[in-house]
Amino acid sequence: MNILLIIISLTIIYGLLIYIILKNVNFKKMIYLSISILVFFIFLQIKIFDSLGYPVISDLPKSFDILYVEKSESQFIILIKDFSEEDIPRLYKLEYSKDLEDTLNDAMTDISNGKRVIGVIDDSNDDNHYGISIKHIKKLVPDK
Repeated sequence: MNILLIIISLTIIYGLLIYIILKNVNFKKMIYLSISILVFFIFLQIKIFDSLGYPVISDLPKSFDILYVEKSESQFIILIKDFSEEDIPRLYKLEYSKDLEDTLNDAMTDISNGKRVIGVIDDSNDDNHYGISIKHIKKLVPDK
């Protein structure tokens, strides 16, 4: 619900700014102002969606804890926890490839079997487009 209010308010502000420009400014300045407001509006929309819970397309961190993988039509959505930051887990959107599907299926199989799986970005790894390789972490169980 909050996202709808933000989008509606930004649209109203954008419409008011365009109306003020069309009413009070000569034609040459109007073009520059309209383009700058449009660019600012698009930039603001992108930043709002990046800061919300929507999946982002940005680069993956170098090492991360894989929490969940969901495959849709032509992409994967992965929930990961970055080791280098203390932030909450984040959704990432990855393009589909067969090698990436095999890697992520292996990871999800291991996760469903109770194993802890981390992903590491290795630029020399040609198995998939993103260079993701899967590593297993041995769980330490305290003595009884």
